[in-house]
This record gives sequence, C-alpha cells and structure tokens, in this order.
Amino acid sequence: MKLQPFVLLTAMMPLVVPLTAIADPDSKPDAVDRHLTGSNPIGSAWRASEIIGTNVKNSNDEVIGEVKDLAVDFKTGEVLAVIVSSGGFLGVADTLSSLPSSALRYDTKAEAFKTKLTKEQLQKAPQHKTSDKPDYTDAALAKLREYRDSVGGDNDAPDNSANNAEDAEEKTVTPVDQGSSESDVKTTKDIRAAVVDADLSFNAKNIKIITNGGTVTLRGVVENKDEHAAVLKIVHSKVAKDNVQDLLEVK
Repeated sequence: MKLQPFVLLTAMMPLVVPLTAIADPDSKPDAVDRHLTGSNPIGSAWRASEIIGTNVKNSNDEVIGEVKDLAVDFKTGEVLAVIVSSGGFLGVADTLSSLPSSALRYDTKAEAFKTKLTKEQLQKAPQHKTSDKPDYTDAALAKLREYRDSVGGDNDAPDNSANNAEDAEEKTVTPVDQGSSESDVKTTKDIRAAVVDADLSFNAKNIKIITNGGTVTLRGVVENKDEHAAVLKIVHSKVAKDNVQDLLEVK
C-alpha cells in the first residue's frame, strides 16, 4: 500500500477524510481479489483497497458504478459514505455519489456490492463532480448523515421501515444525537474499533453506535442471533449493561 501525503480536515463535526488519500486504489494485490471472489465470509476484515475499484449493482443486476473512495469519520471509526461513480447510470456525466455503507451488501456470485436503492433514491444522494474536491463542511456532513438515515440500511433488513419512520418523527436516537464530550466520543470510537476488528458481517461492522451522556444506543441489522450476542459482548466489555440501549435487529 502506498502512503501519500494528506491533510486532515477539522471542523465542529467529527473528522472525515477520503481513504484514497491514504490507500492507492490502483494497488490491488492478488490476495485482495481472492478475498472478494473466494469463499471468505463478509465478516472477515475489509481493507480500503478491497472495496475501492469494486462494482456496485442494483437489484436488477445493473452496474450503477464503481467504488472510487470512502468517507471515514476518524473520531468514531465510522464509514460515513461509499463514494461511487454513478454518473453514467444516472445520466449525469463525471458525477460521484456518496452512498451509505449500510445500504450495500457484497455478493460473491456477482463479484460486486449490491444495493436495493432505487434510481430515485440514488438521485437524491449527495453528489459532487469528479473534478471537484469533496465538501466536508459541517453542512455537508449533516447532509451525508441525513441521506444515510433517510434510506436506512439494506432494504432486506427487518427494521429499516420502522426505524426510518421513527427517525422522521424523532421517536428514537439517531447519529446526530452523538454526544460531543471527550468521554462520549472516546466510548463510541473504542466500541467502533472493537466491532470493526471482530469477525462480523459487513452490515454489523456498520451498525449505528451513538453515545450520549454515557449511554450507548445501538441501531441497525445483524445477520443472526450469534452475531447479535457477539456485538453485545463487545459493547458490554466497554460499557456497563445498564448504560446500553440495544435496538439492534436480527435479519
């Protein structure tokens, strides 16, 4: 992996940088190709070089575009967006779309990430021209999170419709409720790092982890009961059980 100079952009919102600033997407070793096309489970660790350069297809098996970049919150370890070259599919030349990682699922047979987002939903995703630098201002980050929360995760997930309705009516905790104190940020970051390092599914690695006032809220979809238990074990190793609100759903 080649290391290139990059600048960390700081703002009131959590720190975000594109991973192509660190990883050269043209450097894709054979081991990476074997990981994506072989029998390894999605739960094994993912590297930026494994994701960047991979096609994204819709439910009709049409190629939407190719993963060009990732937007990562370095404070919490959260993947905020998978940046896809969707211009050709949407009929808008030289355009990149920022899609939530929770809306993507790797399909070994298709050798691509699959999403059930409709063309209309894709058109509403945050976009920028390939020649422009990504905008990581507070307003842009808020827009990223707003879009992610509006479309939810993989459309097969059992909780998406209900959670999106609750979010819209402000009945539950969403990522915008993440506490800004040093303690809350550290708790979320530590849990996120442990979850990412664990042998979990791609969706589980991207569950929503929100810490506010010492209370941790978990939202999203996990593959099965064993994975649910594994996530809770990780969280309970960092935070007392009484301080955890478990809103995870089993697929």
